[in-house]
Amino acid sequence: MVIFHIAVLYITFKYIHSFFDTARVKKGRNVVIYALYLAAVCLTDILPAAMPAKFLADTFLLYLLTQLYNGKQGKKLLAASLIQGMNLLCETLAVYMLYDCKVDGEYGREMFYIIFLFMYVCERVMEKFCIKNIKEDTSLRHWDLLIFLPLISVITVFVLIATDTENRYAGSAVSAGMICLNLIVFYICDELTGAYIKLKESAIVSRQLESYSNQLDVVMKSEEKVRGLRHDLKHHLSVLLMMADKGRTLEIVDYVRHMQVDLLSEGEHISSGNTDIDSLMNLMLERAKKELGTVQCRVCVPQELDVSAFDWNIIFGNLMDNAIDAAKRSEDKLLQIKIHYQKGMLFINIRNSYSGELIKTEDRYLSTKDYDRADESQIHGLGIRNVRRIVEKYNGNMEICDEDGIFEVRILMYVSLKDSM
Repeated sequence: MVIFHIAVLYITFKYIHSFFDTARVKKGRNVVIYALYLAAVCLTDILPAAMPAKFLADTFLLYLLTQLYNGKQGKKLLAASLIQGMNLLCETLAVYMLYDCKVDGEYGREMFYIIFLFMYVCERVMEKFCIKNIKEDTSLRHWDLLIFLPLISVITVFVLIATDTENRYAGSAVSAGMICLNLIVFYICDELTGAYIKLKESAIVSRQLESYSNQLDVVMKSEEKVRGLRHDLKHHLSVLLMMADKGRTLEIVDYVRHMQVDLLSEGEHISSGNTDIDSLMNLMLERAKKELGTVQCRVCVPQELDVSAFDWNIIFGNLMDNAIDAAKRSEDKLLQIKIHYQKGMLFINIRNSYSGELIKTEDRYLSTKDYDRADESQIHGLGIRNVRRIVEKYNGNMEICDEDGIFEVRILMYVSLKDSM
């Protein structure tokens, strides 16, 4: 029996690796926790208790095991319920299909082989087709409601057993039907989640194209002004020489300033030399200048940072959208951005004013000022989770704080130069 529990533990291990990111869990700690979990499961198996009580106990133990990994509690409860539910359905199906293998109230060795085979096949199908996208935290809002599917399936099995159904074909049909129903529903939901993720990625790419288009327009206008200045340069030099001969220094300074203003391109708020940052930030700053009162931005970065344009869009797109939306609803309408690079470290600091009280949940801030739960655009920090994921990709760190009406995001990322790769 212990060998069977070890085999089922392997199935559980495979399921959990499909649900959660296990890279950060230390192997030594992993082994110890799984050993304790196995001992607890073996203990509950030998204790005298009804099948529903054992099922609940095993589900609770598995839920405790999932605390070893990062993720929402609803997702962990879903994983525990699904794994235990599918295993119970496989066991019930095996019993009804091979009813004669039951000897003196206990299963024969052949039965354990069949049960493990069914569990293994269901796990492989589930991992391959039904929960490919659930490991990502960018999942559908109502994933947690899927917990009712394995629970209802389990209740159906308990009712089937409680009625002492001896019809092998009816029991097998119900058990197999519940297994197929779980697989089909999870497959459909997983496909919807994949489509949702692709839709979000498409929106990011669309904004990236818009920012490049905006930057191209800025460059074209700048080129046109440079050509105009070159054409009139001899006239400007003649005027400046005349002023210099007469010692009119203040007029020369004023004249040069007018030339500088004339050279500034409309829509070009920063020019760091990094095309990806300049294009995206100029697009966002153009919107901020129109909607806010005070906008300050200082960018000092190398031309070739080893960060993809896609990652820049996730970071600045989410942070700037949130900052502008919050600042425009405040009285001060303030936005401050500082981005600079030093010795392999990229520092990003974004500060904005806000109005109302902020309530922090698991991974976002909610503003109670005119808050409507049906309107997700009022959620301050929407997308923070995605930003944090990108920051961690570059072994960085992100801090969020709010004080005296100022919301601030500080990011440190370790980024190399493309030329040094």
